[in-house]
Parts: sequence; structure tokens; C-alpha cells
Amino acid sequence: MRVLAIGDVTSPGGIAHLEKHLWRVRREEKIDFCIVNAENAAGVYSYTPEQAERLLGAGADVLSGGNHTMRQRASYGILDENEALLRPINYGGEAPGRGYTVMRVGGVRVMVICAMGNIHIEPTLDAPYAFIERALAREKGNYDIAILDIHAEATGEKLSVAHAFDGRLAVAFGTHTHVPTADLKILPKGTGYVSDLGMCGESGGILGMDAEGVVKKLRYHLPDRFVPSKGAPTADGVIFDIDEAQGVTVALRRICF
Repeated sequence: MRVLAIGDVTSPGGIAHLEKHLWRVRREEKIDFCIVNAENAAGVYSYTPEQAERLLGAGADVLSGGNHTMRQRASYGILDENEALLRPINYGGEAPGRGYTVMRVGGVRVMVICAMGNIHIEPTLDAPYAFIERALAREKGNYDIAILDIHAEATGEKLSVAHAFDGRLAVAFGTHTHVPTADLKILPKGTGYVSDLGMCGESGGILGMDAEGVVKKLRYHLPDRFVPSKGAPTADGVIFDIDEAQGVTVALRRICF
């Protein structure tokens, strides 16, 4: 089966871009399943219930999250109600929502896990390894392939998590830094990996945001409002071809539209 993973949606403009193009891309690339990281879709802070429905309608099968997901209290209800919406699994049981889901794609059971790193990222959660381990053990026999979004700042941490579960995950992709990395690879036991998918939003600024506000904050350490940059929107992602019988990746490549 063929899976498309799209990097962090950074603004409402990114949502509109997917509404315009994602179904076409799915048809042209023969995509069976699509995961979109939506943790910045409202413009830095998560997404509203309406925006979540728009992204699902645009062609996403699962929305994964990250360090900003829980900042949008208006979405707590939909996180509980909709199994296609994920927040990092290592928030623990007191947080609304869920850290993984299992969905059927034809005759294939796809498990998607969302986890967050804990190096140079806030809030600082417990390390993700034990949470991923428990989820895979709990659902043993209930899925055919497992996919992980590891939302983290440190590349080494992302790669460490991928190696820890090499062969047990079909795919482990990184999100959060909004910069597409060139390290696509298949790990020794078959897990398809990339350190960061990139982003989906307006180009031309800094990580999807207008450069002036970001420079002011970093240069003068004064609070400033981040607004989307003014360039044409683009979407970065990776396509993974998966042998569902073996639960491993056999090919992967970048896509930008």
C-alpha cells in the first residue's frame, strides 16, 4: 500500500492549499492512506473543530499532533470524539484524546501512533519509548502495519526512536522543525524513515511565518505576534510504499506540491 505523510500545516492558508490540491495528488499518486500533521493549522496553536473537519474533508485520513495540540481548548471535545485526531501519546491518560488509532484501509489495518520527543521542546513530557512500546503490545494482533509520527526538535532523538522500533514500525517520520530533510532511508530491519517531512503553508518567510516578526523576537527578545508569510503556499511530504504482508517499507520518496 502507498502512504502519504504531509508536514506540519502552519496556517489556515495551508488548509486551503490542501483543500485545493490534496485529492488530486492522492489520485495521481495512487495514495491509499494520508496522514497530515495539523498541530499548527490555526496559525501556531493547533486547530479548531471546523479546521479539523476541513482537513479531513480535504483528503487526510488521520491528523497527527505535537507540542501545540493541547493549546486549543476548543478542540478538546473533538479530540475525544474523533478517532482520526491524535495528540502525542506521552501526554498520558489525563489529557483529552488519544495517542494512537487503528483504521482499516481496504483489508489492511493501519495503526498510527503520535509521540513527542523531550529534548529541547516544551512542554517536557516523559520519553516516548515506553508509551510506544505499550501501545504496540496492547494492539498486538489488531494491526497489520504501524506508522509513527515522532514530533521532536532533536534529529538524534527522532532517529533513536526509529532505531528502537526498527522492524516493528513500517514507517517512522519526524515532524516539528518545518524543514524537509534529505535523509530518507530504510533502516536495517525495514522501517522507512525521514527526520522531518517539512511543512504545509505559505513560503518565503521563516518556517511558514512572516520573517519580520520572527527576527524581532529572536533579535530583541521581545514578544511579537507571528503571522503567516506572504509567499505562495506549498506542501512538503513523503510517499512510503509499504509491503503490508511484512509490515515494512520497500521504497520512499519526497513530494512537494
